[in-house]
Amino acid sequence: MKFLKNPIQNIFFGLMLLAFSGLLSAQNTLPTCKGGDVRQWHSCRGVIDDDEYSYAGDFMLGKFDGRGILEFTADKYQGDHYQGEFKNGLKHGFGMYFFSNGDKYVGEYQFGKREGKGTYSFTDGKPALTGIWSNNALVTKTAASQNAINKVNDLQNPDFEKKKIETLRSSILKDRVLDKSVTTPDAKIIGKVRDAVAIVIGVQNYKNLPHASYAINDANQFKEHAVRYLGVKPENVKLLTDNNAQRADILLAFKYWLPAHINAGKTDVYIYFSGHGLSQEQVKQKYFLPFDVNTDLLEETAINQKNLFKQISQAGAKSVVVFLDTCFSGTNRVGQTLVQNQRAVNLKQNADALPAGFSVLSAASNQQVAYGDDSLQHGVFTFFLLKAISGEQSNQQSKQMNLGQLADYVTQKTRQFALNNNKQQDPKFVGDQQQLVVY
Repeated sequence: MKFLKNPIQNIFFGLMLLAFSGLLSAQNTLPTCKGGDVRQWHSCRGVIDDDEYSYAGDFMLGKFDGRGILEFTADKYQGDHYQGEFKNGLKHGFGMYFFSNGDKYVGEYQFGKREGKGTYSFTDGKPALTGIWSNNALVTKTAASQNAINKVNDLQNPDFEKKKIETLRSSILKDRVLDKSVTTPDAKIIGKVRDAVAIVIGVQNYKNLPHASYAINDANQFKEHAVRYLGVKPENVKLLTDNNAQRADILLAFKYWLPAHINAGKTDVYIYFSGHGLSQEQVKQKYFLPFDVNTDLLEETAINQKNLFKQISQAGAKSVVVFLDTCFSGTNRVGQTLVQNQRAVNLKQNADALPAGFSVLSAASNQQVAYGDDSLQHGVFTFFLLKAISGEQSNQQSKQMNLGQLADYVTQKTRQFALNNNKQQDPKFVGDQQQLVVY
């Protein structure tokens, strides 16, 4: 491809090519979002018709994220619409904003505001403003050729845009009608509902530490699988993520909420944690790290695993199954050191060290890293754990699965995936292999 001699034109046409590719990629066939709770929509396409706006496009973790089309219907912005990229519910990336008066902006956004290269054109004949934008204001003005301006007008034909919106909306709504699981809530529950309770914790964006990639997605998806496959009633799941997973939040959940939901000798308990862990050499202890942990005050601000398990055991549950997508090697999911000069401690976990009725499946062996993966959008361990729980690992007609079968599948798949990526990660299981986990 030949580039124009004028660098400004090169920039402008580069933006337009990106815009055109965006129009095409908006039709990518992500799965249709399921269920009426938008907060649970993840890695899917959906439609929202609200009093103030209408959105058709991609979702991540319950928010606009990816490609989408947003129309404003409230009085203040009625008639405005935006087509382009979103992140965390905000315009972010490349996009085209069409104002109700006919003005339009084509260019880059960051966190909901015009930020970067872009062009604002007017319907009243004023010269278009092309250049570098910051906080919605033009800060560096540059010239644009008439050919480039004409190209903008061709790509931004309002009739074409409206047709694009309706095509995308119709496609998504058609998929939703055809998807029986959306219109039939009972179809979502696959596992046998039983006397069970779950506390699900995911800490991704730590206050004082490197982030744990995809931990929130891990926790949200495990919660969904606990309800759908493990037989836990929705009201019996306690979800704690990021700022709601501070040390006090976690300790209160185990001290008061959990015992209140346990029938002595009858209730199965599931504990899931995705985030960072650390071990302390002097006292040979393992710790789960909450959102607000201070590693200089580990005993005072972290969650001691041994003490936590002891407290849970005193609640009198029938069984306790713990899934840990964390490691105690002193690194995060991409191998970054959490604490300078932190040394991994070789603490062996065995059945004798656990309270009676406990089973623990951990993401990695001692001194190994529990990895996250961009292609999976999950911790590697959690990705295969979810597959196992949902029954994708089984070729048998029976949907029942015990912990031994689940652990074997997760261990094999996690190890294989890690080796294929030149890494080593070997999940470890300690507990009752015969205990049924999916009925």
